Amino acid sequence: MLSEVRKKQIKKLLKKLNIDSNDEDIFNIALTHPSYNYESNLENMPDYERLEFLGDSVLRLSVSNFLFEKYTNFDEGKLTKIRSYLVSDEFLSKQALIMGIENYINIGEHEEKDGGRQKESILACTLEAIFGAIYLSCSYEFAKKFIYKIYEELSEDFENILYSYNSKEILQQYTQSKNKDLPIYEVIEETGQAHEKTYRVSVTYQNEVLGIGEGKQKKEAEKNAAFKAIQKLNLTEGGKND
Repeated sequence: MLSEVRKKQIKKLLKKLNIDSNDEDIFNIALTHPSYNYESNLENMPDYERLEFLGDSVLRLSVSNFLFEKYTNFDEGKLTKIRSYLVSDEFLSKQALIMGIENYINIGEHEEKDGGRQKESILACTLEAIFGAIYLSCSYEFAKKFIYKIYEELSEDFENILYSYNSKEILQQYTQSKNKDLPIYEVIEETGQAHEKTYRVSVTYQNEVLGIGEGKQKKEAEKNAAFKAIQKLNLTEGGKND
């Protein structure tokens, strides 16, 4: 049984997200990290993992439909690459933070101290579990509309997203077409507390700095640095690549 305090918390989140459901229990499961049950000696109680599995499928089908309907001129390869970003932990974790989901997650004390509420993987998994909970407690159509709304409100250009997300791959393909030298990524600055660091990374090719990027994770900073590099090299849409 959920406490009245927890029920109120979940009702508050559902109202905030415009989710029309009275099933607080399933959303409590979606918001429960395995570490919480383990540390609370509730190991036989469900956590978000099964709902995450279901929500991942709901998400992929919805995003596939969204892109198929929106970009009738894109081929399968381009649609696949854009979808790979739109269902990635990187993207989903950002959306979870925008929704404020981190404040409602049941999480173990150790994971809490380790900055778990801000971890990309935990935020993404929780949001996928919420998609699964919406599907079960409402319907697929409701879940699809909820997911569509996330992407319809994006201010980013999907063409730009495609280049940004694949920037490291694009840059490496370019350098390998020239010679066998690879881009070199180097952390040049770290700021913030241990669980809230910001990284600045440079990418160098043949002793020339091509770009500098920032991010909450090293891989994000590397990707942003690579995107600056491919822009400098005119490797994005409309640019030259020779």
